[in-house]
Amino acid sequence: MANFDVHRILVNQGSSCDIMYTELFKTLKITEKNLLPYVGADLQGFNRFTTKLWGYIDLIVNFGEGKSIKYVKVQFLVMDCPSLYN
Repeated sequence: MANFDVHRILVNQGSSCDIMYTELFKTLKITEKNLLPYVGADLQGFNRFTTKLWGYIDLIVNFGEGKSIKYVKVQFLVMDCPSLYN
């Protein structure tokens, strides 16, 4: 992610969306003008409340290193919610 090492993440293979919390979004120095508006329903299930999303962004993420590295385009929904991850 733009030459940043992200050390602590949560991988949930059963999730239907990829979430990026605003703290990581700001750490990566991505500006809000790079966000695309999210026109779907608000996200449910976090904190037992409905959560409004800031928008979404497509980023190239690399997994692995050396000869086994893979680059994957991931669409992240950006939300303002505290997290232990990222």
